Amino acid sequence: MMAVRVLLDHEVQEETIALVSLLMAELGVHSVAYVFPKVKIITTAVDQSLDDLLHVIPGIGDFGDRYFGTDTSVSWNDEDGERPFALTQAPARGNTNAA
Repeated sequence: MMAVRVLLDHEVQEETIALVSLLMAELGVHSVAYVFPKVKIITTAVDQSLDDLLHVIPGIGDFGDRYFGTDTSVSWNDEDGERPFALTQAPARGNTNAA
């Protein structure tokens, strides 16, 4: 909702704003629609409930954390011990020629 507020603060008309999401909790849809009734909400799915940590149930399994390798609480069962979807270190900038 903060992103919508920033747009409104920069004089973007509420009826021209579209909130696009892969997945939303029903509570989130109702909250946004209540506070910003003219904002168009586009989502692929709406899940009905949240857990105690306000994560969507059943959700998509913290895909972002797995993709970017930022979730340290998940233990992976790969035989080689590597975490799937983890980013590799980016190459250093500057001279990339090997001496």
